[in-house]
Order: sequence, then structure tokens, then C-alpha cells
Amino acid sequence: MAHSARVSFAAALVLLLIVAPALALEGRVVNRATGAPVANAEVVVLGLTGVAFTDADGRFTWKPDPQPPFEILVILPGGRLMRPVLVERVPADGPMTIEVSPLAEEAITVVGSAPSIESTPVAGTTTLSRREIQERQAANLTQALGAIAGVSMVSEGQAAVPAIRGLARGRTLILIDGARVTTERRVGPSATFLDPFSLDSLEVSRGPGSVAYGSDAFGGVIYARTRRVEPGSPLRFKVQGSAGAGVPEVHGGVEVSKGVDKGGLIAQAFYRGADDYRSPDGEVFNSGWRGQGFLVRGDHTIGSGLFSAGWQSDFGRDMGRPRNNSRTVRFFYPIEDSHRFTTSYEVNQAWGFDHLDVTALLSSHAQATGQDRFATATTPRSIERADVSARDFQLRGKGERLVGSAKVSMGLDLNGRYGLHALDTILVYDQSGALARTTKNVSVDDAQRTDVGLFASIEAPVTTRIAMAGGLRGDYVTTRNEGGYFGDRSTSNGAVSGFVSLTASIAHGFSLTGQVSRGFRDPTLSDRYYRGPTGRGFITGNPDLDPETSLQFDFGARHTVGRYRWAFYAYEYRITDLIERYQTAPDFFYHRNRGRTRIRGGELELQEDLGHGVTTELSGQVQRGRALDDDTWLDDISTDTVSAQIRRQFGDKGFAQMRASVYARDDRGGPTEQIVGAYTLLDAAAGYKLTRELELRVAVRNLLDQQYLLSPDTRAVLAPGAAMFLTVVVTF
Repeated sequence: MAHSARVSFAAALVLLLIVAPALALEGRVVNRATGAPVANAEVVVLGLTGVAFTDADGRFTWKPDPQPPFEILVILPGGRLMRPVLVERVPADGPMTIEVSPLAEEAITVVGSAPSIESTPVAGTTTLSRREIQERQAANLTQALGAIAGVSMVSEGQAAVPAIRGLARGRTLILIDGARVTTERRVGPSATFLDPFSLDSLEVSRGPGSVAYGSDAFGGVIYARTRRVEPGSPLRFKVQGSAGAGVPEVHGGVEVSKGVDKGGLIAQAFYRGADDYRSPDGEVFNSGWRGQGFLVRGDHTIGSGLFSAGWQSDFGRDMGRPRNNSRTVRFFYPIEDSHRFTTSYEVNQAWGFDHLDVTALLSSHAQATGQDRFATATTPRSIERADVSARDFQLRGKGERLVGSAKVSMGLDLNGRYGLHALDTILVYDQSGALARTTKNVSVDDAQRTDVGLFASIEAPVTTRIAMAGGLRGDYVTTRNEGGYFGDRSTSNGAVSGFVSLTASIAHGFSLTGQVSRGFRDPTLSDRYYRGPTGRGFITGNPDLDPETSLQFDFGARHTVGRYRWAFYAYEYRITDLIERYQTAPDFFYHRNRGRTRIRGGELELQEDLGHGVTTELSGQVQRGRALDDDTWLDDISTDTVSAQIRRQFGDKGFAQMRASVYARDDRGGPTEQIVGAYTLLDAAAGYKLTRELELRVAVRNLLDQQYLLSPDTRAVLAPGAAMFLTVVVTF
């Protein structure tokens, strides 16, 4: 960023601190059924950034005060989402009372909310409740996020990776309970090991997150919040099992939880797996997988703050990567293991901050990538396997307080990976099937990466209807590689990220937001130093890669009126020195910086409550991505999509819903992609509580048995055809 631009940027931030004062919204959250105050709950104003917390009497303060009408979302201490409350007028005197419905098992998709993510004002945000995740009967994180505008799938099968606005391969950040997910897969971190059974909610922020999260958040942030227990809740047991046809999938989970006066404990264990699925053209070889894991978490109130600690271990086995050449060479992941210890402390009114939270992570990750090349009449069988292991750490602290009319956040973010080791083993057999030769090559002997970031952001009103926000972040990223294929190497890069936005509340729940931001992304360790087999072929890193930088323009329009809300987002992202995977021969890949690139797009979201338990949702997206030096299309850009859902809730007993998604023909494939034809998917689901303890759910995917490719990759296979899943849930 040029010196003059930095000076102007800093001046804009100073201006935010001296703008006109603003009134604060005073509120009190109570239980609608009992009238009792709801203490220690999170309060979110949909479409606005930040979170407020209720005190022991259920009171909270939101500043600057939003202009009605607006919607408030309340999240109970255990993480349970309440139904959004519409506020059409604010009382002239005294606090406003927010009545939340009693605890209920409802599927809620909340557009305009991502309370756990530090989003910028223009970001498109969505929260999925635990019930919604369960009803989708997803096998992995990517499936659970399906049909959210701007979110697409990269790669195939159980190893698929979610990407936001076409920014895959380490440009979309995934967090589990506030801690980063890092892998050495070139397609990007996927949290493949994560079982949706363990989740309490999923939050998505679409838009640049470089100021709050640094490198890897160009496209946005996905936050997975695992299950927590409401303080004082009774001892509960939950057993869940499901089975599928078409996709022969099985899943089982067990949960035990107990709340105490000052916190709670929860333990979960789960198993899941699938055999090769059926496409409209027949069974797809090498599409099966297996996985299991457990989670233990505890929360306890210490002083005026909440301390949380949890251990999560997940074990993936024999995860197939179905390809159109799988009968010649089978690509799969024999092992993907993850062990994560996460701890956090959140406190209100401490050390000069209105709210302070600290998150720490220690984790280890091990993954094996296998290529089993089958024997032919002239060539014996051979297996090439890469075993990769590493450890991760993170320490992140953030404080928030009101300074005059401004809401100020600041923090420290230290994260990294160390002890990265990658060993490439080649096994060659003779014609009789006996092992004839073993060769071992050390791809990476010992590598590490450390990122130190300092950040601050400010949001304040200029007038009663106009607000400004801005943020700055400084990062210093170092890497070191010892031995291995590339020998001793090291890098160090520093960069400044930032954003400035302006929001205008026009009238009656309608607002417009414009934003410009600057981002920075340092290459991953594998981008630079790894050489060996992948799930797609063979790749060679590039230790001389330069960091990516971005100039990002975002626009958002939102409207809330009565039971109806809609939002529209448009963006243009210009990325310099984009790190691109390219191939010189089939299945042989390299990395390079690709000059200047541009990604444009738009997203539309609509929700309406029609009454009598009927709700509708509509979403759509358009994306385009080009390399500006030769005007070629980019990889990973999603096809144009429209999705519509109608749902009927039958009290607290049952539900029925149907979703239709239309995907346009995509003939704008990138360097390693092919043309994908148009298709339409129709999914349906229903469930009913037979008793208080027993519930049955059924889901049907691809009801029309449509034939389409699983991805635009040149090695892609057909996606699953019609499939049905039955789930039984027992709670006592």
C-alpha cells in the first residue's frame, strides 16, 4: 500500500473517533414463557457487526443504536439459537424488553448473522442452527453448508473442500471453536475429519476477513461451533443412528451431557462410513470412506467470565478420491487423523474492556495420500504414498470497548505450524505380486511457519443514519525449511491489511453498505516446499513464490420488513501474484504466481415467514473469474446457481421441506477444468417425533436422479444419483 494511501486510511480511522455522539439501545432479554431474565446470553442485531452480552438481570447495551425496524437474535449460554425477534419501534423511556421463545428444537437458518465471526459491515453472513445441520443429514462440513449463496464445493467425494466466492486453496478460513484448521492438502483445509453430529451451529461470513484473521481469509470465514451444555440442565443421553440407500452410508453417534450451576460437561462419540455410491450410470468405484472420533468439552464460570476447554480426536480411514481413471490408478487417503485441544476464556467488564476473549489451540495432524497403480499385462503393480504430519498452535486475544460514540476492537493473533514432515514411499511389486523394491524420499524433513498479527477496528456513527467503520492489521510471517527436496530455505514477509466502509440506513429497515479493503496471503508450507503425490497426481512446490495481495470492493443492500427480509451483495476482487496450480503434463502440477486476476460476482438471499409454520427461502449467485494478463478463466469459480426451499413446521412434533437447486451450464472452465452441463437437483426431507424421546427423519437427495459431474475437474466422475437416508434419534 502506498504511503499516501496509508496516511489517508489512518486519517479515516481517526475521524471515526471524533464523529457526533450516538445514543445507545438499552434492552432486556426475558423468557417469554416464564418472564425470567436470560443471563449471559449473546445478543446480535441482524445485518450489523458485533455482539452484546446480557448481565445477570438480562440487560444489554447496543451502541450505536440501530434504526428500526431490525431483528435481534439471542443465543443462549449453551449455544442454542432462539428465533429472531422483530423490533419495529424502540420505547422512548426505559429498556426495551426482548421476549424469546422457550427452548425448542427448530431448524433455523438466520440470514444476516454470524455472531462468532468478526465480520466487516458489508459481509454476507448466515447462521445454521444445530437442528438445521442435523436435518440436512450431511456427511461432512461441505454438505452441511450446501445451498448457502456464495459457498461452493471444490474437489470430490468425502474429501471435498468448501470455498467462499471462488477463493479456494487456502483463501477461505475454517475455524472450529475459534481455532484455525490447517492442512497440507493443496485444495485447502476441509475439516474432512469433522463429524456434523458434534456441531451446535455453523456460521459463514462471505467477504474479506484479512483484518480480523490475517492470511487465508480473502474469501471469508466458516466457523464451526461444537456442542455446549446450558448451565443447570439435567443429565441427558442422546443416541442417533442413520442408514442410506443409493449412497450406502451408515452413521452412529452417542452423546452424554450434564449442566451444573456454573457450567456443564459433554462427551460425544461417533462412527460414520459409506461404501461406493451409485450414480445414474452405475456404481462409482473408490467413493467409499470411513471415520470415527470423540469429543469431550467442559465449561465453567470463573469470576465473571466463562472458561471452556475441550479435546477432539477424529480418525479418517480409506477415504476414496473417485476419478475417471480410478480403475487404472486408485487415489485415496488411507489416514487422516486430527487431535485438537482448544481452550478459551470470555469475560465482560475486565481490564478496561467491555468484553474480552482469549482462545488457544494445540493440535496435531497426520495424513497419508496413496496412489495405487494397478498391474497390467506389461507393468507390475506399484504404490506411491506420502505420509505428512505436523503440529499447530494458536494464541488469539481480542478486546472490545466503547470509546465515546465508537465501538473499538483490538487484538493479537499468533498462529503457526511446526514439525512438518513429509515422506514419500514407493513400493514396486513383481508380476507375481510380491514386493520387489522399496524407495523412500524425504519431501520435507522439518518445516515451520509462524504468523504474528496485530489488529484493530473501529465502528462509529457519523449521523443518526450513517455509520463508518475501518480496521488495520499488521502481519509478519516467517517460514523455515530444513533438508528435504528443496534443502534449507527460509522466508519472511510483512504486510498491512485494512478496510474502510460506509453504511447508510435509508428508511424503514433498508440499508446500503460500501467497502474497500486490502488483503494479504502468504503461501502455505506445501505451496513452497512439498514435492510428492497428491489426491490428483504429482505436484512440485515453488520456494520462490511471492505472497498474494488483494484490493477488494464490496457492496451490500439489506431490507427487513415484517416477516420478510432480503439482501443483495456485489463484489469485485483484484488479486495480484495469485498463486496458481498449473500442469505441464496430465496429472503433473506445479505452482506459480499469476500476475493480476479479477473475481466478480453477486449474491441474492430472501426469506419470508408466511405464518402457520410455513417459511420460504430463495438464494442465488453469479461468479466470474479471469486472469487479466491473458484473459483466461480461473479454476474454482462456481457456476451460476438458484436455490429455493419451502418448509412447513408442525408445532414441535414434525416438519416437511423441499428444496430445488438449478445449476446453469458452465463453459468457463479454468486451466485444469472442463465444461459442465446444466442440471436441476430436487431434495426433500421430513421428520416426526413419535414420542418425547423418539424421533424419525427421512431425507431424499437428487429425487429426479439427475446425471451430472461431481466437479468441473478434468478427472471428475458422476455425482450420486437418487439417494435416501433414514435417521432414528433417541433422547432421554
